[in-house]
Amino acid sequence: MISFVLLAIVAATPLLLAVEGETIVQRSGIINLGIEGMMLNAAMTAVLFAQWSQSAAIGFAGGILGAAVTGALFGFFAIVLAADQIVTGTAINFLALGVTGFVYREMSEIFVRKVPVVAQDAVVWIAWIAVPIALALLLWNTTFGLRLRACGENPEAVAAAGASVRAHRWIALAIESVVTGVAGAYLALALSSGFAENMIAGRGYIALSIVIFGRWQLKGAVLGTALFGLAAAAQYALQAANRGVQFHLLLALPYVVTLLILFGIAGRVVAPEALGKRS
Repeated sequence: MISFVLLAIVAATPLLLAVEGETIVQRSGIINLGIEGMMLNAAMTAVLFAQWSQSAAIGFAGGILGAAVTGALFGFFAIVLAADQIVTGTAINFLALGVTGFVYREMSEIFVRKVPVVAQDAVVWIAWIAVPIALALLLWNTTFGLRLRACGENPEAVAAAGASVRAHRWIALAIESVVTGVAGAYLALALSSGFAENMIAGRGYIALSIVIFGRWQLKGAVLGTALFGLAAAAQYALQAANRGVQFHLLLALPYVVTLLILFGIAGRVVAPEALGKRS
């Protein structure tokens, strides 16, 4: 039982980091659908940097850089140009899928090399303990956090008080870029030991669903991710048990659980008032 729980925690770690970043961004009033593309770019750049330097730490730095570049592109259109956030995020995902696929095929000889060993325990502790506590303190115990949450509820009031809504949203997006970059790097360097095309496999979209399930609270984000992690661990356990269940059905198990969770809370959650609105 203990090994099953540990497997769930490890498997859900990159997802939790993405959920934490998306929670912060959505509290500021932005829906970043492009988080899938951010994680995918982070996974690729993490492997490239790690292969070049033979250092896991530099690999993680490369993952953060990849996510930051993608986040900056999203922010330029969504925050500066006030473009539709859903359309922008979708375009970012398709762009990331195309670019990473092209690079993977053109530089395939690099991606088959071994990546440096990663201290998984450190990242797990950071994702499940340090980051939630730090972000909760930031959101609920600082003036910046108060204004950030106000940007998602009533940005006009924030502007009237003399604070910059754009600046707060850029900072939220920067925070998301860091934790999402770590998520993509952890997935590629620790869980997968390399990069593969479309290796995020919908985790970004699952993260969006868990943010809703968690009612835009960090404690709810941790709980929702834990449930997904348990479903993922059950999938691995069933595969190992070889009970005759079709492999593709087992792969779908975590996503089915997510859909059931969303079905159960449909119509019962209230999003931040200004979420996704152009301003």
